[in-house]
Amino acid sequence: MATKVKLMKLLQEMRGLAELNRRHPAPRPSALYLLQLRSHMAETSQSRRRLLVRIDLKDAIDLPHPVKINHVRSRDTDEPAS
Repeated sequence: MATKVKLMKLLQEMRGLAELNRRHPAPRPSALYLLQLRSHMAETSQSRRRLLVRIDLKDAIDLPHPVKINHVRSRDTDEPAS
């Protein structure tokens, strides 16, 4: 009985290896897909136009000066967790 089990395992392994060796390369993509991909790449790879933004300083609003933000840590977060 043990030899029968061993033979069955061997056959299963051989079938598995045979399936691995019978793999076929991936099919070539269709021409239509390649054309669509080419047109999409042409659209996305174009350099974007630089937009100019002009500000009229004559009617400038009084803007506050920038404020420096200091982040302060509490002593509870500085201590390592145990």
